[in-house]
Amino acid sequence: MIRSDPKVRAFHARLLATPCCAALVDHDRLAAALASPVGIVFVLRADGLELRPLVTSVHAAGKLVAVHLDLIDGVRPDRAGVRWLGHAGADAVISSHGQLMPAIRHEGMVAIHRLLLVRRGLLDAALAATSRSGADIVEVLPGVILPEVRALMPSLDVPLLAGGFIRNEAQARAALGAGAVGVTTSAENLWAVDLR
Repeated sequence: MIRSDPKVRAFHARLLATPCCAALVDHDRLAAALASPVGIVFVLRADGLELRPLVTSVHAAGKLVAVHLDLIDGVRPDRAGVRWLGHAGADAVISSHGQLMPAIRHEGMVAIHRLLLVRRGLLDAALAATSRSGADIVEVLPGVILPEVRALMPSLDVPLLAGGFIRNEAQARAALGAGAVGVTTSAENLWAVDLR
């Protein structure tokens, strides 16, 4: 179920319109992401002091921006870090720290709970954590495994994203076919592919 908050609804609508999201791991690819038709840019790594101008550039291109709290240099994954990202203008915050989802929502941003599924034993614990976290969206990593693990997962009340190791159109379409509303990828060749 999608929360009635207008920002969450707008973020979800953008995912439905452009399910492929650009994932930036360095500043060098920002221009390519801004020139691409993606509707959302996921900033996975950046200098916290340079974040506001980066977010401003993404917004000026008509795109939404999600920032990975756990990986931004100089910003701690805590409530103060969440506030910092809010002041920088982030539309959404990604974190593996489920306890921060309420703080992200309180600051008026979309809360994306990232789950790293590296072995079967983590799946149940990860799903229990998401049910407690109150996230608006759950992102499964590596996203390329979503078609294989989706049958092991219960139905979730929030939309799913698939991120990580999605390198070609077939993998992206398989993740969407397994129930993801969008994919995040650093593979520039996918940023222009219409996956709707």
